Amino acid sequence: MKINEIIREKRLAKGLTQEQAASRLGVSPPAVNKWEKGVTYPDITLLPALARLLDTDLNTLLSFQEELSDQEIEAFQNELLAAAETEGTQKAFALAMEKLREFPSCDMLCLSTALTLEGLVCLYGKPDGGDVEGTLERLYEQAAESADARTANQAKVMLFSKYMGRQEYERAEKLLEELPEETSDSKNRLQINLYMAQENWEAAAPLTQKKLMKDINGVQSSLLLLLDIDLKLGRIDEAKQVSAVIREMTGIFDLWDYCAYLGDFQIATAQKDAAGGMKILEKMLPAMLKKWDPYSSVLYSRIPRKENERNMGSLFMPRILEDLENPEVQDFDFLREVPGFAELMKEMKEKLQK
Repeated sequence: MKINEIIREKRLAKGLTQEQAASRLGVSPPAVNKWEKGVTYPDITLLPALARLLDTDLNTLLSFQEELSDQEIEAFQNELLAAAETEGTQKAFALAMEKLREFPSCDMLCLSTALTLEGLVCLYGKPDGGDVEGTLERLYEQAAESADARTANQAKVMLFSKYMGRQEYERAEKLLEELPEETSDSKNRLQINLYMAQENWEAAAPLTQKKLMKDINGVQSSLLLLLDIDLKLGRIDEAKQVSAVIREMTGIFDLWDYCAYLGDFQIATAQKDAAGGMKILEKMLPAMLKKWDPYSSVLYSRIPRKENERNMGSLFMPRILEDLENPEVQDFDFLREVPGFAELMKEMKEKLQK
């Protein structure tokens, strides 16, 4: 924020007119008007009095120290670590409070400092005197009001943990409601922790199963990416090992049977293995049309069923068959002349129509 914007904002916050501000500073109202429009600037000798009038400090007034860069904040956290290691947490807390007074509006500094101090207390113990927990909580509360969503949400997660530790479940639940859905992974984990602490097992179970399913799908996606990287690097043996993990994982976690063949088909495609690719297709495509019923598994049985849930395979199959047959999709050229390929395509299309 520029100095003219700060003067206007602070003056309005104090409830002063331009005339009143001018009178107290011994200047004309047009002079204050010009300051706020950015046409001219206050004389340097007026700055201390102007700062006092507006209940601010010179650093803020001159916009010198509104924010710190991420690099500056990181450097200061390292400074706190060094101070605690050599002189103890008392010194680290003193440095932290001094820095926060210097940059009172830097929410990221507030959050980072609170996190660092919390870690230092665990490593080196609490400083003598003072309400350490209260100090840290106030820092998190300030950061939780930040206009920066990332900073605010991280601070709210820390406050949630503190409320949970004190068994203040109503406050924890209220805070949880404030977290946006974009943070659904961490939000779900916190909600599960809250249900567990309240011994609400029936509510905790389906949420935990949904998280498990999402985590497993994430692992499977990462394995397929890793397999693709290995193939790009020519590490066929490693790719085959990853594919074996995908097959085993499909059975262990009761996943869609179709998933078991994805890695092997990816390898066959990379190696242009016509015979091997055809054998995999003969198993993979029928498995794709076999509806996956996760609710029959003990791992997912408490997840609420979706009404009129369609078989995903029947949705994906037309596009997959189209790619397999399309001569413009050159990745599958090696398959199209294999005996039985055309018959398999026809068979799968007929099954789709039933």
